[in-house]
Order: sequence, then structure tokens, then C-alpha cells
Amino acid sequence: MKRYTDKGAVFAVLLAVLSCVSLGAWGAGECWVDIYDKTDFKGAHTRIEGPVELASLSRLDGSDWSNRIESLMVGGKAQVTAFRLENFKEEQEEGPAYHGEAIKAWGEKAESYGDEEITFGPGKKEHHLGELRFHQNIKSLKIKCLR
Repeated sequence: MKRYTDKGAVFAVLLAVLSCVSLGAWGAGECWVDIYDKTDFKGAHTRIEGPVELASLSRLDGSDWSNRIESLMVGGKAQVTAFRLENFKEEQEEGPAYHGEAIKAWGEKAESYGDEEITFGPGKKEHHLGELRFHQNIKSLKIKCLR
């Protein structure tokens, strides 16, 4: 029995494997975030596949998801950074509104409300973003795929 090896086919398979490794496609199946408009992973829902940088959530899957997210689940190979402002901005151009007196009246520290972004690691399930002071307060996000 004579063996026949098609060197072109072997090269094509090797090239495809190397492309997957270099592009991070091995983790692509687990690189996503599921977002919900209600707490405890209820209500309207959409999955965002990574890697991606969304400067605005106003036209996501035909809906406006800006300031709408109440809970989320992160895939096992994803890292998600969410921003309070569009375009991944960390500061408001006009200056942040100060509600320090109201925050103090609630028994909280005003500086704990200053974070403009938050990062969620692989496999994270956040049932209520209000506990992190980010419920209905996300306007842009980035999903990074990890290996």
C-alpha cells in the first residue's frame, strides 16, 4: 500500500491552526458577555461576542442598551470593561455633577461614586449592578478575549 501525502493540504491545515492561535480564536466560543435589563439575569437579553469595542450601546441588536443594563454574565475567556460614558471616556467634558451632600446623607462616601469604569473577569456573574453603583449606568464597553 502506497501512502500519498498532499503537502498543499498539510500546509493549509497548519496555516489554519496557526491563524486560529494568532487571532485568539481558541477562546472565541467563550468570549462574550450576556447583558440583561432586569436584575437576576431576567428581562430583555442580548449576547455580545468578543473581541469588540463598542463606543456606544445606543444601537445594539436594534435596541438602545445605553443606561439599561441591570445584570450581566461574562464568558469563561472574556474580560469586560464597562464605561459610564460613551466612547470609553473617563471624565465628563463639562465636569462631573457633584451630589456629595446627597451621597453623604445616604451614609456613603462621595469618592466611592467616582469610578467611571469597571472590569469584570472571566466567568463573572453580576446579578445586580446596583450593588456596584453601575445599574442602568453603562454607555460603552470593551470585550477582550483571553487565552
